[in-house]
Amino acid sequence: MSLRDFTAFFAVCVFWGLNFVVAKFAVTGAPGWVPAFEGVPPVAFAFLRFALLTLLLFPFLRPLPKQWLTLFGVAMGMGAMQYGLIFVGLQTATPSGMALVMQSGVPFVTILSVLFLKEHIGWVRGIGTVLAMLGVILVIANPSELTLSIGLLYGLGGAFVASVAMILIRQIDMSPMRLQAWIGLISSPILFAGTALFESGQPEAVMQGGWVFLLALLFTVILVNIYGHGVFYFLLQKYDATLVAPLTLMAPLIGVISGIAITGDPITGMLIAGGLLTLAGAGIVASRPNKKVPKAPLARKESL
Repeated sequence: MSLRDFTAFFAVCVFWGLNFVVAKFAVTGAPGWVPAFEGVPPVAFAFLRFALLTLLLFPFLRPLPKQWLTLFGVAMGMGAMQYGLIFVGLQTATPSGMALVMQSGVPFVTILSVLFLKEHIGWVRGIGTVLAMLGVILVIANPSELTLSIGLLYGLGGAFVASVAMILIRQIDMSPMRLQAWIGLISSPILFAGTALFESGQPEAVMQGGWVFLLALLFTVILVNIYGHGVFYFLLQKYDATLVAPLTLMAPLIGVISGIAITGDPITGMLIAGGLLTLAGAGIVASRPNKKVPKAPLARKESL
């Protein structure tokens, strides 16, 4: 990988890692900067994120897609359900813990390919899957932090629905920007209904957040979604997945470091042991991609 491409991708991993801290501030408040701001309800924050994403990528909605059912499944897994669960979980979970738990999506994809695609995995990927799941269990099953564990269970659910979408997404022939635009368009009304039915005080919370919340929203949409996913898919087209996928592990590492440095996440033996096992296992699995999961159309052609 060239230095230019690696620098661009490293920036992506920084934005993805910091995203957990930014989202934490958005849903729980930033007392150091805005004392009156106690956070925006999580489903409302997810709605605003995808509504803004749709608005910015509106020109990419044409032409109309043909694979509506598959696209809806992808939008639910990569959009409404995943981010709704993550943001709800971040109300009680730490950013560092959430960054590690989300790596369970890597072995989840392997497990799903075995169950539904009848793929045979070798002993190396099998060990990697077991290590990653054991690591996640160690991070979640902390008896002294019951609320933290509950929050991370929401994150585990988010990782699972995203892994289902990762298999479905390989059946869709769309450019990254067009796919993100449709994920935003499908997710927005579902999340709007969710926040309208189950949450309250959304306008007041947004107004209290002021420019801090606006910056958080712009960060998650422009840098994490548009820039991050755009660069990621572009590099998947240019380089082998076995090179790009393991490099994504820089993101949770940055997420853990930023959570400890910025939000003061506690450093525990369980977090360290679980984190090392999770990253090691996910790295092993990511370096040996599934064989029966078809290669994504996005990675087969120049779509950017």
